[in-house]
Amino acid sequence: MILLLCAVLICVPFVRASPPGLNDTCILTLDANGSNSPSCNTRTLWDILSSCGLTLFACTWTAILPNIPHTHATRFSINLHRLLLMVVALIAPEVILAWAAWQFLCARRVCQDSHPKWTLTHGFFTWMGGFMLYIDGFPRATLAPDELISFIREGAVDIPDITEADIMDQSKGDVATLQLVWFTIQLFARYIQKLPVTLLEIDTLAVVALTFATHCCWWNKPQNIGRPYIVHWKNSTAPPLHDTFAVEYVIATNIQNLF
Repeated sequence: MILLLCAVLICVPFVRASPPGLNDTCILTLDANGSNSPSCNTRTLWDILSSCGLTLFACTWTAILPNIPHTHATRFSINLHRLLLMVVALIAPEVILAWAAWQFLCARRVCQDSHPKWTLTHGFFTWMGGFMLYIDGFPRATLAPDELISFIREGAVDIPDITEADIMDQSKGDVATLQLVWFTIQLFARYIQKLPVTLLEIDTLAVVALTFATHCCWWNKPQNIGRPYIVHWKNSTAPPLHDTFAVEYVIATNIQNLF
């Protein structure tokens, strides 16, 4: 939150740099009686900063859908990981959009290669680290998508008996979208009324547009899931070492760990 506040404060000069004029945005105005009071078509500096700040927070903190944390991850490491994602979304939101689009393509491929009844939600859940392999009652490793599909075909594990409703039932939503929609409506209303907007609001609107595109890619992705689904090893042969995952899954995990 401190980083977001600093980013907003940096943009204060851009807000104050707007040329004053009729119906313009200003910090304080004088009425006919000489008393200090804002007119109906003016906004205070705090109004602009609070609106843009809440919207940027919705775009960078609550609108990001991170993967399932490691079973040994602490609350501090989880929050730190999300804070790093927030910084990336604030500085380069197009990176988050590219990440979401890549996850969508990977989830669709898992959906096509696995059980015919699986949906995009299952594909996302698999790439999020949603299935944990248990051997003799003890956790072994998170299954990569290719590993899970291979073990199912070999009969080493059963097809996970989890429906889309079960996955989404674990998902906890938020109200970030409401803030984004409200901010956009306000901005377009000022444009229709030919009222000026600040550069900070225009920049925030650009972040909102990229966030909306990211939401489209993540539409079927579960969010805020705390733990994976357990898959039990049932094959009589010795289990794999699992020290090496599928190559692309390793690359994906390393990239996500950078965030």
